[in-house]
Amino acid sequence: MASMKRNSRRIQTRLLAAGALVVASFVSAFVLSTLANQKVPVWSASKVLVPGHLLVAADLVEVGVTLGQLNDLYISTQQDPIGSVVTRQVRAGELIPRSTLSLSESELLTTAVPISIHASDLPSDVTSGEIVNLYHVGDSTLTQSIGPPVLILSHVFLLAIDKKGQTLGGDISLTISVDSGEILSLLNATSSGRIVVVKVNG
Repeated sequence: MASMKRNSRRIQTRLLAAGALVVASFVSAFVLSTLANQKVPVWSASKVLVPGHLLVAADLVEVGVTLGQLNDLYISTQQDPIGSVVTRQVRAGELIPRSTLSLSESELLTTAVPISIHASDLPSDVTSGEIVNLYHVGDSTLTQSIGPPVLILSHVFLLAIDKKGQTLGGDISLTISVDSGEILSLLNATSSGRIVVVKVNG
């Protein structure tokens, strides 16, 4: 009789231990699943970021994403990347990878420059973030000396297009990313003729 009681207690103990292990495994799986699916706040680009651009607050948007083991590849909102220089193009809405930013001033090569062009000098299918060529075309209303079209800037990034003024004066405002040493030649071209935008394919 005593032997049966001991066997019964052993069975109950084993059942309790097995039950505890099952519960522990479920709790562990739940915790791991919760941690794996937890959203982390990171920085994404509010607009196209081009190589050589100095990062400012307006370039950043906070988003919550589930990255798991990829967390370390992107910049958390707990970090301040303002003042860093972009070394590789980042599309609007794209998470900003750590590998695309540098603190080296030697990487700071470009400046955002606004220009105004005629609506007819911009292809209708060109959008922000694309690469374009800029040509200078003589304008008889500005100068009597008109020569052939001249390529003034090649493969520049079109940062933004503002068509609000198009219905009023027929002009469109563009913001382009220009190497610092090319700004004067661009501004001189706008004062002596029209700027025609040509989309670069490929």
